[in-house]
Amino acid sequence: MNPNHTEAQLIEQCRINPAAFGQVFDRWYKPVFGYIMRRCGDYDLARDIAAETFLKAFLKIGSFTFKWQGIGLSSWLYRIATNELNQYYRSSKYKPESLQQLP
Repeated sequence: MNPNHTEAQLIEQCRINPAAFGQVFDRWYKPVFGYIMRRCGDYDLARDIAAETFLKAFLKIGSFTFKWQGIGLSSWLYRIATNELNQYYRSSKYKPESLQQLP
């Protein structure tokens, strides 16, 4: 992430130019993946859940500022990851839903 960008500027940039989400991915993928890996202990599953986490974040980044005022972007990403982990543990077989929504 560019040190001159605040999270608010980065989010706004993502709303204008979806390619800017790459900065979010580059900055937070490793920590979020590590969190998921520690929780599930399965490398392949952690990769799938991390991919789903960032896909959901990418699809919803435009509404982030309205729903999550005062909450950091990393907190939002960890919340999505936690929800994905909880979904996995509630189901007998994990089925990433938003990957099927891609054209």
